[in-house]
Amino acid sequence: MFHEAAAKMYAAFMSELCRFMIDAEIATDETIRGCTDAELRQLEQQLSISLPISMAECLRQIGHACGRLMDGDLFGADAFEGAREVAVELTAAKDSPWRLPENMIPYLQHQGYEFLFVDPHAGDDPPVWLYVETEPEPKEWAPSFTAWLREAAISAVECKPWNEEVCREISLHRDDWTSRRKTLDEYDSEAGQIRRSLIARLSQRDRELGRITGPIEFQEIWNREFPQSELCRKLNTEGKRIPWGWISPREA
Repeated sequence: MFHEAAAKMYAAFMSELCRFMIDAEIATDETIRGCTDAELRQLEQQLSISLPISMAECLRQIGHACGRLMDGDLFGADAFEGAREVAVELTAAKDSPWRLPENMIPYLQHQGYEFLFVDPHAGDDPPVWLYVETEPEPKEWAPSFTAWLREAAISAVECKPWNEEVCREISLHRDDWTSRRKTLDEYDSEAGQIRRSLIARLSQRDRELGRITGPIEFQEIWNREFPQSELCRKLNTEGKRIPWGWISPREA
């Protein structure tokens, strides 16, 4: 009974995420395609492990196609084998101080030098870990799989206005654009730290309440809380764009 209720919750979250992606023009109905139950069973047999419910519901809705959501990354039902190959190759190198535990699930790889993985025994919505070739060990990338997926969709919207802000700064101040770009990067890094703190706090709240914050709700909370920060006041004073300063994708 509990498993069925959890599956419905994650399915509802994925449906909401797909609507967000379509509204944001990251995907269309035609470029979203999920896995069948039979395909998921076959995948679990190949992996010799049961997928976390959150990941299974994700694959059930976007396991074969997810529009432009994961552009540049190998992701989806057909990506597990390739992700594991990259993971094993990177962590089996002689100079690698860390080895991938056999029971971990690598599920995404980026250009052969980094991959994401989860521990299937860490709950229905496990933390996401990132391993990068140049780092000695992995680091937690998101407190849950759904938090990672939600932020991936939001970031796919945010990247365009962020790039436009950089171009605007360069065009207005070509004489010292490198220093101004450095300042923008520093502001973006600071805003990212504030955002990661919010993601962690909401993930903890969601676990306690047995719910999942959707992308629009998350943006509403961000745009209530971030304006109270010293960084936001500084950005306003300098006439800079507010990072993630939108709620609906159409506002971005």
